[in-house]
Parts: sequence; structure tokens; C-alpha cells
Amino acid sequence: MLRHIQQQQQQQHNEQANTITPPFGLSNICNNGKLITHKRGLTGSKRTSLGNLRKSKSSTTADNRRRQSCARRNNGGLPLDINLKRRSTGCLRRPSLLSTDTAVSSTRMKEKWRAPGKSEIPNIFGPDCFLKYAEGLSSHKTYSMFRPSNPQKNVSKRPWLPAGKCPEIPQLPPLVRSANEFERKLRRALPNVPVSSLDPHNKYGGFKEIGTGVNGSVVGAIHRYKNNVVVAIKRCRLHPDTEYRAAIIRELRIMATGHMNLIRLREVSLWRDDVWIAMDLMRCSVFAILCKRGLPEEYAIYIACEVLKALDHLHTKGFIHRDIKCENLLLGWHGQVKLADFGLATRTNRNNWERLGTSKWMSPEVIREQPYDEKIDMWSLGITLIEMMDRVPPHYLVKDDLQLFAAILSEPSPAFVYSYPTMYMRGLVAWLLDFTPHTRPTAKDVLREIDAHVQGKLLRCCSPMDLGRFVHYVLTSS
Repeated sequence: MLRHIQQQQQQQHNEQANTITPPFGLSNICNNGKLITHKRGLTGSKRTSLGNLRKSKSSTTADNRRRQSCARRNNGGLPLDINLKRRSTGCLRRPSLLSTDTAVSSTRMKEKWRAPGKSEIPNIFGPDCFLKYAEGLSSHKTYSMFRPSNPQKNVSKRPWLPAGKCPEIPQLPPLVRSANEFERKLRRALPNVPVSSLDPHNKYGGFKEIGTGVNGSVVGAIHRYKNNVVVAIKRCRLHPDTEYRAAIIRELRIMATGHMNLIRLREVSLWRDDVWIAMDLMRCSVFAILCKRGLPEEYAIYIACEVLKALDHLHTKGFIHRDIKCENLLLGWHGQVKLADFGLATRTNRNNWERLGTSKWMSPEVIREQPYDEKIDMWSLGITLIEMMDRVPPHYLVKDDLQLFAAILSEPSPAFVYSYPTMYMRGLVAWLLDFTPHTRPTAKDVLREIDAHVQGKLLRCCSPMDLGRFVHYVLTSS
């Protein structure tokens, strides 16, 4: 019995295997009222391709009619499952949005509309997962179900480290205004003098030119914020030359010494590419007096004594002026005498051989460009004494420098030409104009000799008040 059942199952399996299944499954096609069944065999019949299936009508009503007609004509045969027919891709069309089908519209109405790209977050914790707001509880009270707050637990024991490779917190640079190298040198050389980098036009006004110097012009100005303060400002162009800048610092350092017979430095302003040097404003120079008349001997002796005090101070500090003349000797309202214009000043501890200064006031060693020291200032002072009394320096009519240098080196020492000084005054000038630098006196020696002659009443010397009245008389007289 068991063997008979296995044979029937094997026979049914063979019959199913002989049936040809198209690539898309089993299908029975009805053509002209005949049922065509594809059988699988060695040769087999021609398969129906997807393209042949797509040539059929894609309408679902046409498929239903075809199935009903095939079922009527095959009533007497074997029953076939018409639903095994695979639809073509053209039959799988979506229902139109404008369709009036009640079944489709009813299913759409049941769905909840949501905006595109958004979805509702499901509540997986349940409806009572959050605390409810309780009425009557103030903000400063805490809920009973919370744990007591402990701020110490919130503080980490590990120190805070900044983000980056460096574990240390970097320190910010100090808020210091950037200064150039020249300004740093200037502040270091002038510790007791104010150095400003602001616009001097905001502090001074009423500029009026009163003279010129070696490194720039000199103008008079009025202080805007201080009453009755008038200064002389020397404006120098700040060139990039190192030696030129060193000369400016040297000039300022000399004026900052504070000697009573040196022009006093008030303030230095660095504005853009200029250096503004504010100094005491004097009434005039000795040259302004000589433009109207010559000086009597007693006034010349007093001025020479004051200049010798300034030169003694300079030489003691190790400086050489190199430009002593009447234009650089300034007079005050009360008979003060001050030496100015240190643009050509140099140090005594260096090898000086340059030919610098004013031609008619140069000493023979400067003209020959030989090494020299502070004795060249004594020669220039002797020429200045002749200028104060004669109103002009020696060799005044010689314009060519080569002829002038030849006359200074070949002729005897200069002497007074247009004035008649005393014999002691002539001897003093001859002592200062010695050709040999080693036998030429120093400023301290000359000052001591003049004091001895004044006390012995061999030379006459005026007082500061007398000089002030004389200057006022000369400048105010027509």
C-alpha cells in the first residue's frame, strides 16, 4: 500500500515537471478560443517574452473579459486557474488622485495628515513619565522627590585645562604701546625730560620763525594750556642715517644737563618723521646786536666769562662744541647768556679729525684735518671776541674757502681791525689764538685769568643788569 502511494506521488511530480513555465511563472494564454499550454521538454516550445506580454492590453477590464470567455469555452475540459496569469507591468498603475472611487477615498480619510519630512515621536515612557506642574509652589522651594543639592559635588577636583597641546594657560602680552628703537634710546638718554609722541600742534600755537640751526629751523611758539609760557621749538627731520640720529641724541643730552649757561631743554616730541625740541625762548642772539652796533669791551668780557663757564662744563662732561660764534650765543631779558646749537658737538674720547664747523671760526688743526681736542673751542672763542667788538670776524671779505684756509694757515694770528680794545684785551685774544694746540689755554685757565684781571681793575666787566639794559636800548632804539 505504501509503495502504491509513492508511485502516485512520483507520477504527479513528473506531470508537473513536464509543464513549461514561462520566465515569469505559469500562464495559460487563450488565443482564438484555443487554450495553449506550454509543455517543458528537450526541445520545448517558444517562450513568451516580456515584450510580447506588454503588447497585450493593459486594462484590467480587458483581462477580466478574456478570462471569462476562456472559462466558458473550456467548461467541458479540465479546470484551469486563470489567476495564475501574471500581469504585465503596464497593468500595475496607481489610482489617480482625481478618482471618485469611494473605497479609496474612505481609506484616505482615515489616515492622519502629516507635513512632509516630519513624524510623530512615540511616547515610549508612558503618559506619566514627566513631572506635572504643581500650583502654589514658589520658585525658591524644591520638590520633595528631588535629592538635596550639594554644590561641592558639582566642583571637579581636576584643574581646568585649555583646549590644545599646551597644558598651561598662556599669559596675555602686556598692553604696551609699540615704540621704535630711536624712541627707546631717546627715553633712556633723557630720563628727566618728558618725551611725547602726540601731535605738538595740539599743545603749541602761534608759530613764528626766529632763526635756524644746524639740524633744523627754530620757531617761537605759545603754550596753549599754560599762561605766559613761550618756548622756542627746533624742528629736525628724522632721517634714517644712524650718525645723524646719534647727533640728535647727543645734542639733547647736552641740553638736558641743566647748566645755567646752556640752553635748557623743556620737552621732546616725536611726531611722524620729525623731532620737535622745545627749549627756553631767549630774547635775541649776540649777532642781532651786532647787526645794529658793536659791543663795548666790558660787555664783551662779561659774555666771554659766561661762555667760558659753559665751555668748562662741556669739556668736563667730555663734549666739544665745534661751532662757537655770535649766532649761537643767546641773550635773555635780564642779562642771561646761554650757549646753544649743539648739532655739531662730539665726544672727546673719540678720534676727531673731521673738518666741521664754520669756516672763519675754524682752528688750524681742524683745517689741516689733524686729530684735535677741546682746544679748538678756545680758538673759536678768540675769533668770537674779535667779532663782538669789530662786528665782523677776521678775513670777512674772503669768500673762497681755499683762500680763507690759506690765509689762516699762512698769516699771523688774527687781531682787532675795526675797534680799539685795551692791551689786556689784545693779550687775552692772542693767548686764545695760539697756533700750537698744546700751549693754548683751557676754559678754566682763561676764566681764572679774566677774574684776576677784573679784580685787579685791569679789565672792566659789566653786570647782568647792565647787559640787559644795553640789549633793551639797542633793540628798541631806531
